Amino acid sequence: MAWKRITVDTAFHIDWEWWAANDKNYRINLYEQLCEECRRRFLSAVDVEEVDWIDPGTAEITRADALQMCLRTRCAHEPGFINESLPVAAAVFRIFLMNGNKPSTAHDLHKYLPWRQPETILRVIGGREVHYGIRPID
Repeated sequence: MAWKRITVDTAFHIDWEWWAANDKNYRINLYEQLCEECRRRFLSAVDVEEVDWIDPGTAEITRADALQMCLRTRCAHEPGFINESLPVAAAVFRIFLMNGNKPSTAHDLHKYLPWRQPETILRVIGGREVHYGIRPID
């Protein structure tokens, strides 16, 4: 990726290819985000099957990771799923998981994290260190 200036208007997402390129297992991090009910349902982060998922907006059926779908359909609706005590990177990771990895700017993310200024969010996700595979869109 060519270098370009990153601002609060730069769109970010979870770059799933980054996980593979860096020999990291994203499933472990997904599992860590699960609510207690889903942790009981999935006893580990490995050997979790894909499931059919129906997009509520388009009715399109796709194959999806069961951990991601549990996070999106169950955990994201739990009180405190995103809260002030979470590190910024973890909170942003959860936002991307619950919104289907929709590209978002620091301004967009601030709507979910009103206790953090967009500039603070940008410093965390736009720095040299990559957290949770969160990277700018090419």
